[in-house]
Amino acid sequence: MTLQAHPPLRRIFARFFPRKYVLAQTEHAPVSDALSDEEKKETALRLTAQAELALMQGNLAALSLFESAVRLDPMNPSIWLRQGLAFFEYGSEESKEKALLLANKYFKHATRLDPTLFEAWVGWGNTLLQLGRFHEESHFHLEAKEKYQRAIALSSNQQASVLYELYWDYGTACAEMAGHSGEALDQALAIEAFGKAIALELKPAPELLNQLAEAYLDMGLLVNDEIHFFNATRLIERSVQNEPRYIDGWMTLAEVHAQLYLNTLDEKHIAKASQGYSEAVKLAPKDPEGWLAWAQILAESGRINEDPRMLHQSVEKCARASMLGDPNNPEIVAQWVESLSHLGVFTHRLDLLNEAQVKVEQATEEHPDDPDLWHAHGICLGALAKYYEEPDLYEQAIDKMQTGLSYDRTSAEHWHSLALLHAEYAHLTDSLDLWQRANRFFTKAIELKPACPPLIFDAAHAHFMFSEAASDLPALEQSIYLFETLLSQYRSVVLHHPEWLYGYASALDWLGEYTGEERHVLRAIELFSHVLLIEPDFAGIHHKMGRSYVQLGHLTNEPEFYRRGIGSFRLALRNNEENDGALLDWGICLIDL
Repeated sequence: MTLQAHPPLRRIFARFFPRKYVLAQTEHAPVSDALSDEEKKETALRLTAQAELALMQGNLAALSLFESAVRLDPMNPSIWLRQGLAFFEYGSEESKEKALLLANKYFKHATRLDPTLFEAWVGWGNTLLQLGRFHEESHFHLEAKEKYQRAIALSSNQQASVLYELYWDYGTACAEMAGHSGEALDQALAIEAFGKAIALELKPAPELLNQLAEAYLDMGLLVNDEIHFFNATRLIERSVQNEPRYIDGWMTLAEVHAQLYLNTLDEKHIAKASQGYSEAVKLAPKDPEGWLAWAQILAESGRINEDPRMLHQSVEKCARASMLGDPNNPEIVAQWVESLSHLGVFTHRLDLLNEAQVKVEQATEEHPDDPDLWHAHGICLGALAKYYEEPDLYEQAIDKMQTGLSYDRTSAEHWHSLALLHAEYAHLTDSLDLWQRANRFFTKAIELKPACPPLIFDAAHAHFMFSEAASDLPALEQSIYLFETLLSQYRSVVLHHPEWLYGYASALDWLGEYTGEERHVLRAIELFSHVLLIEPDFAGIHHKMGRSYVQLGHLTNEPEFYRRGIGSFRLALRNNEENDGALLDWGICLIDL
């Protein structure tokens, strides 16, 4: 059986390189057929070597040489393999997609001739991986993964250095596939492959360590398991220790700690994230990406802790990113507007809110389909509504936020912000309908991002507020469930967030009043005491405890609880002499006693 390789090759060359192929044909005379089989094989190898050299020099006369080599020895898989490798190198270095498509066909032909040709499967996988990067299409990555699996099955006799590269490439294909599929299985395959590669090398490349760290980070985000984040930090710390000038390593290290902060609210991760971003911007001071990422995590910490210092730093980083990059970049403008808005609210500075409004109005006109800008616009108008206590501004803010969600309904952050706007609006207007809508939006946000302590706390608080306003027991039970979830999953950082305990205690106190069961009130008082141990000056807590003691007195008819209530009211008035509510409750307590 003879292989008719020449006509198909001619069609391939004419398709991908029509003009240059014609030129190459005219420059090289056809090889004489008056040769023995052995001479044909030797000549084919010599022509292949000449073609490889020509292609390295960018000379597409190599096409004719390759075609002549294949015509002389069409059944030699090595010839097809070398052509595939040559065009893969040429296409990868020059970013020439046509050369990669040609390499793809060569590797396919080589594996048909010899299905056990390890190098051909590896080269084919590499080519598909590169094509996938050009097109961002998942089928290329899926095919690359399959080719690498075939290579791995044939790799028993390969050296460790070869296997190191193979598993690295295989892991990359799986990671790319996971980015398209969103499946934890693909991410797990990437982690396994990268791990095998690292085990084969005494000092693995920092890029490989970084890729494994990123895979662990993505897995942690998929399955909401912090152990993956800690695995990522261990790897990336090793990476930057081996190569202190590795910018991507510092950026990944900062990103992992930023995500750990968002998942735990442990402030130590803010410090470590800032250190990572600081090192990255030292190494690349003119890259706006590092400055923007740093601004984003500082803004989140400043918003959660109502810390103007953090927000001011975030504004500075946004300004630096804007100066170094595109001033109209929607991502930079959106973060800048949000940071200015929160800072304006916490410092009561109208000039900052006005500055944010001017920026976001200009940006949304230029980029009307960017959901992050509409989200920032909603944040800005919500801040103005809070400053003026103006219902119309809340309506406008909600409208902007919903416009952003019409472009992207998968963002938990946007649903969270929309819920907060409704909760603030409901608090201003005492609207039960707004409280109910806020709770629906909080539920949607939690479905999209279940491991987010600020979100869980805000949702628990909103359900509690609605249950008080509407005397709604199911809402109260949902609030208590959310508080218990928060406290059980994030026990290690409760000391930094006494407001969680206070909210839980308030919900239990209301449950005790609703059901008439004193055990709930006793538990609430116990939790209020824990809050005082963490933060002795916690605002309003003595007044709240006094009311709980009075309620317990009603339930048990024990005078001692009224006396304890009087002590709490006395402390409340000592901390705030103008607390008329505490004074009134103190008087009622005396009457009851």
